[in-house]
Order: sequence, then C-alpha cells, then structure tokens
Amino acid sequence: MDKEGKKLVEKALKNQRPHERFNKALSRTVSEKQKGKKGYKRYLELMDEIRELAREEGVDIEKSVKKILGKI
Repeated sequence: MDKEGKKLVEKALKNQRPHERFNKALSRTVSEKQKGKKGYKRYLELMDEIRELAREEGVDIEKSVKKILGKI
C-alpha cells in the first residue's frame, strides 16, 4: 500500500463512528478526497489489499487495518 493509501486508511480508522463498519468509514473518507469513478476505484483497491491481508492472517478487517498501519 502506498503512502497516500495508508493516510486514507488511518483517517478512516480515526473517523470511524462507533456503529459503523470500517469499509463504510473508508468509503466516506475516500469519497471526501476523490469524486466519481476514481474515488470508487481507489476505495476498491484499498479494500482489496485489506481483505487479502485479513484472509492471509486469518483476522478480521479492523485487525488487518491496524497491522497495515503498524499499530499491532
């Protein structure tokens, strides 16, 4: 994941609402930065990387995100 992607993921984790799933928070964060097809494509790329790591490690999405950011 590139530097910009990590910043977006970190911002989404920080701004995640208590009742909200991470993918929704990431979607909202990316759409604030990029509009239209580019934003949606960027969101899908980030979620693919996060889900792939979650599958490999056998953990949930949020633990995968924390691992990417180096918080675990």
